[in-house]
Amino acid sequence: MLILSRTENQMGLSIPSNLTEVDQACLSAQGLLRDKLPTEDHFMILLALREALTNAVIHGNCSDQGKSVTCMVSIHPDLLEFVIQDQGPGFEWQNRNWKLPPPSSESGRGLAIIRSFFDQIEFNDSGNRITLRKRLEPSGVKKMLQIQKDGQKIFAKVTENMVGSKIDELRLELSNLVKTSHTDLTIDLSNVDMVDSLGMGLLVATHNSLKTKQGRLTLINVKQDIYNVLVVMRLDKHFTIRKAE
Repeated sequence: MLILSRTENQMGLSIPSNLTEVDQACLSAQGLLRDKLPTEDHFMILLALREALTNAVIHGNCSDQGKSVTCMVSIHPDLLEFVIQDQGPGFEWQNRNWKLPPPSSESGRGLAIIRSFFDQIEFNDSGNRITLRKRLEPSGVKKMLQIQKDGQKIFAKVTENMVGSKIDELRLELSNLVKTSHTDLTIDLSNVDMVDSLGMGLLVATHNSLKTKQGRLTLINVKQDIYNVLVVMRLDKHFTIRKAE
């Protein structure tokens, strides 16, 4: 592995077409990310980077040791960006099927994994360079939702209680989700110990917004006490509510 450039918030690498070098590149990227981004995001960031580099080595350069893969990692105040380029001919990304492969398939999951976490994916015309971008929260601001995407489906884990003091912040984050093209929203409440009447109202408002787009809302991992109250309030008549096991 050759380090082409390095600053506090940016690093450029060049690796030969060898999967062992992918390991080294990911370790170097992990060092750059440390203390700069939330620890809970590191796994998905590094997994997506690994998938992009592996695709470049195996599919782009056909594991040709005479060809290299370059990777630029940049951390901006509001954006994380990866640019990975191989020396192969590229592929017709415009005709790519972005859906997950069947469970029995032995390959084809790399781009789906990348797409599930990054907000924006771009290819150059030939398809041998991919740019991944992920919006970052301002320093010191904790996200109330941890989000993963899968096509038209989106999964969001709520990180704090759904109560009056937090509801405006949560409403903004949920509103931004609903405004996207995603129509099926699953909310994981495994970290939530309390949902008050304002939180219930927000759930109904989110359901109503999704319904106008022929979408649906599902709650999962709902603790027993919260589940009981939601059922008493007859919210299970509006959207699906699944108890924690």
